[in-house]
Amino acid sequence: MKNTHKYDFIAIGSGVAGSTAVIECARNGMKTAIVDNKPYGGTCPLRGSDPKKILLGAAELYDWFSRMKNTGVIDGDIRIDWQNLIRYKCSYTNNIPMKMEQSLEKMSIDSLSGNAEFVDENTLKINDKFYTADNILIASGSIPTKLPFNGAELMSSSDDFLALGTLPDKIIFVGGGFISMEFAQAAARAGAESIIVHSGDRVLQSFDNELVGLLNKAAQDSGINIIVNNRVSKIEAEGDKLIAYLSNSEETIKADMIVHGAGRMANVYNMKLENGNVAYDAAGIKVNEFMQNTSNSSVYAAGDVTDSKGPYLATVAAMEGRIAAENIIHGNKKNPVYENIPSVVFTIPTLASVGMQEEDAEKAGIKYYSRFQETSDWFTSYRIGEKFSGYKIITDENNTKILGAHLLGPSSEDVINLFTFAINRGISPEEMKNMVYAYPTASSDIVYML
Repeated sequence: MKNTHKYDFIAIGSGVAGSTAVIECARNGMKTAIVDNKPYGGTCPLRGSDPKKILLGAAELYDWFSRMKNTGVIDGDIRIDWQNLIRYKCSYTNNIPMKMEQSLEKMSIDSLSGNAEFVDENTLKINDKFYTADNILIASGSIPTKLPFNGAELMSSSDDFLALGTLPDKIIFVGGGFISMEFAQAAARAGAESIIVHSGDRVLQSFDNELVGLLNKAAQDSGINIIVNNRVSKIEAEGDKLIAYLSNSEETIKADMIVHGAGRMANVYNMKLENGNVAYDAAGIKVNEFMQNTSNSSVYAAGDVTDSKGPYLATVAAMEGRIAAENIIHGNKKNPVYENIPSVVFTIPTLASVGMQEEDAEKAGIKYYSRFQETSDWFTSYRIGEKFSGYKIITDENNTKILGAHLLGPSSEDVINLFTFAINRGISPEEMKNMVYAYPTASSDIVYML
């Protein structure tokens, strides 16, 4: 192939996995490039966690204001101006691609735009040009799961929701995971009738059952309708409306928008992986314990696109990208550890979790002690009028080791990091309880949880 550009390392995907890896390789003297067929930055800062939290920040402010009206502290009404909120969100996200490319340029990392297709095991074709590399990292992320019913193409994606210039009056969120639970919170506070339809018997099935029950009460209290043990079986268009048919009833729901929140899958498409002898299946790129592809030793993969045991979290993607880079630079020596990674749902109130749940301890044959308590009367919740909060702490039966921590309420997303540190460092419940915390803070509540 003529006019082939040669590199030591190329990353496919500019999200946290790809960018972490390419920066690490560049710092170690490699000639590197990164390519993306979308604006630089990846899902998290452009179409995921960051813009989502901007919308939820407005929802939290609205919710706090509403709660405090009953205390006599605040009088009057407020509303969320959705168009201005989206404009504010865009003022943050619009600058990310340019800033990222400028940052990469300062490190002599070549930024390429276009769809990367494998030509052979070490060669990519991008916009009719060819690029070879000793090692290639696939970090192309995930896409919404394809749902097997008629009219599924009429659903909007999470990307579409985050770009809404005008908020519809009525929205159905399909699935009871992170996307639906978080986006419904923002939509409901902004004035949209929000409905979640979930096929299982409870939403957020990977989180503690009792805390999810409290969260459901909070969601319903805010006007969100949660329908469980049912699924959307067909969608039809009727003028400018959409009609959702439910599988377990003759009921139909008419809405202005239906958002896909029923899971994501590895984005293994449009790269012609077969040409590169890259093994993959529906679960993603097949990797060994070093994040190396099982059939092409020149290829590594990281993040949502892999079949690794890691959950779909930006923090996991960054870790896998860093480990893949270190193994490329120094040889296969490091492997990721997936135990005790904290996970947070930015609902109102926030739900956070790390470590074992009761079911995990039972399956492992561990004798444990579980402590659950609602905490709406604790100062941290009371001062802001939060009616739904609580915690569950799981320790071994002798109370010498923290096995899991599960929190619902104000600042849970930060307090969970303290429990993560304690679990990973082997800090005992007594040691954690006897630490001196700044007071009054959400962290100081740890003393009463243990």
